[in-house]
Amino acid sequence: MRSQNPPPSSSPLEPDPPTIVEEDVSLQTHSVGPNTNTSPHPLNVPTNQEDLQDSEPTPLPYTPVHIQNYHYSTTEGVEEGEASGDEGNHDYGMVDAEEGGAPLHDIDMEETNDQSLMLPLQDSPEHDATDASANNVASQPLLPATADPLTGAFIVDPPPPGLQQGIDEPDVLELGADGFEPHPLFLTNANPGILMPDNHNSLDFLRLWRWYKRQGQLKEIEGTPHNEISITKIERPRVTYEDLKGDEYDLQGINWRDIDVTRSSARKCRARTFRNYTNQADSDTWDKSIPDRLLKRHENYFRFRSMDLRTDVRLLHFQLRNIMGCASRTAVYYPCVSGTVRELDPTTGQVRMAMKFRNNEDASISTLTAEEGFLVTGSFYGTYRYRPIVTENESCYYDGRLTDHISGITNHVQINSSRRSSIPLAAFASNDYGFRMVDLARNEIIMDKMYGHALNCTALSPDKRLRVMVGDLQDVLITDAETGEIITTLGGHRDYGFACDWAPDGWTVATGNQDKSIRIWDARMWKNTKGKSVSVAVMRSEMAGVRSLRFSPLGSGKRLLVAAEEADVINIVDAQTFDSKQTIDVFGELAGVSFTGAGQEVVALSSDPVRGGVLSLERCDHGAETTFSYTRRRYSQNYWWLTPGYDWLPTPEQVVDHPKTQVSLMQKQRRAAMAEDWFF
Repeated sequence: MRSQNPPPSSSPLEPDPPTIVEEDVSLQTHSVGPNTNTSPHPLNVPTNQEDLQDSEPTPLPYTPVHIQNYHYSTTEGVEEGEASGDEGNHDYGMVDAEEGGAPLHDIDMEETNDQSLMLPLQDSPEHDATDASANNVASQPLLPATADPLTGAFIVDPPPPGLQQGIDEPDVLELGADGFEPHPLFLTNANPGILMPDNHNSLDFLRLWRWYKRQGQLKEIEGTPHNEISITKIERPRVTYEDLKGDEYDLQGINWRDIDVTRSSARKCRARTFRNYTNQADSDTWDKSIPDRLLKRHENYFRFRSMDLRTDVRLLHFQLRNIMGCASRTAVYYPCVSGTVRELDPTTGQVRMAMKFRNNEDASISTLTAEEGFLVTGSFYGTYRYRPIVTENESCYYDGRLTDHISGITNHVQINSSRRSSIPLAAFASNDYGFRMVDLARNEIIMDKMYGHALNCTALSPDKRLRVMVGDLQDVLITDAETGEIITTLGGHRDYGFACDWAPDGWTVATGNQDKSIRIWDARMWKNTKGKSVSVAVMRSEMAGVRSLRFSPLGSGKRLLVAAEEADVINIVDAQTFDSKQTIDVFGELAGVSFTGAGQEVVALSSDPVRGGVLSLERCDHGAETTFSYTRRRYSQNYWWLTPGYDWLPTPEQVVDHPKTQVSLMQKQRRAAMAEDWFF
């Protein structure tokens, strides 16, 4: 495994003072010089590859590459372009027509999952996080490896500048306009000690693939990409099911036949070259001694509806992926590279300005949410801003400061009403080890609690008495929601945590860490009689650590858990048995995921600067509840935690009678009766 990576919060440097700019903030561009380190680092090459579900996997050689992530400007807008006349993709291999084109049963991911387990650069010195500078806080560029024909080892060689663009690729991309500011070539870091996403965007990934092929690597993956610049030419800014034309285009509107490769080959190459970030060395390595297990991928809960391509999503921190707010099925909020927050309507594709900032400090958004009638943002500099969703009057904007600490990044925010009243409260988890509650009605901090580590995510229990917290420690904290006092700590994870959620049933809790595991806890028995933490299920993610977790709301149908990984993969898990799931994948870093439309839709945000945007999925398992047996069954001792019921409560009557349910029983029956007949 590679050497331990230094956390971004370890930098002792002070952030650059903000530049005060009125109204909309345009970010300055900058370039990064090439890395000159060409020292070789041999890697051992294994020969066998076995399925992780059947036996112990044999690690494949990890060939990490870190080149600059270029942020290209592409033509955007609400007008639809001309349809492409190309023939269908001859080997997509991942689309189920019944489910509207979403890659539901991903055979290619099964073949590659967890085979690309990471290996370290040998003889690589450990980073000293306490003696960092602006140049060494970020991870050092890692270079491609070539195979030595005599020893069989992989030798790291420097890649050619720009990955040697092909003759058929122009050096300058055509710029388009969508009524907003043009996309800058590079993003400016809010803080020189903050890392940008470490893996490649979709265009650089294709160029890297071609470069590997020229070096004689990745021989087991069929095809070599050509004309990869074609993916920057967006024919339609809004991709619908009809635009897929069977298997000709994928969910992001990419015609893989134009690039001379298949999507299944691209999926395999992505799994081989992707780098999962960890803070604890070897924490994501799998072996038979750990309980992590892969789930079967045969469920079909959601189908593809549309994807609105947006190349203006601003993701500033590669570890923080909660920058999307979803107030309703027609209002999705995300931070823009222009230094504003934009609102997108996934039903029409229309975009408008939602929030402006007075300076760069406030515009450096690290977290965002839209709940309980409020749009709230938190920044890298310990500040926050919010407004009621129902008004756009700037006089209704409210600002505040949580901390003046040098590492006061606002890592996460959740809005909920008070347990004793309807007053909206915002719970902020910060990088300065602090947790704070803000009364949004008075714009006043009513709770300020410090812990021993940075907090990255928190979630409140449905009865608003307990709160789960994860952060820069391997343990999970269960605290009193009103006082912040730690009630118990749960062990089992092997790396830092960045995602958690509490289910509507009141006792099911999910946590996701960088060790590529998702653990399920039961509040009725946090620990056994010996005082050891008990996880009722431990699931392994597909490609990277999970950065966002969401349980389906009460009354939405079958209980589900959506787990979005750092990039590409969205897992939709059966939250009753935790034995099976559905996987949907795109190419690009994921910046947030949320249920909407009473749990009948899932919205995900991709921050890829070439083919990113808002992905919309709609539920397709209406009517399945009528075949579910509500007869109480006896479960084995290993499944003591299983509770009866299709939804989060044992019977449909209990579900519809609950004050927080999303739909009535008649609505559920009508929805099942009116379900569209998809290719039956």
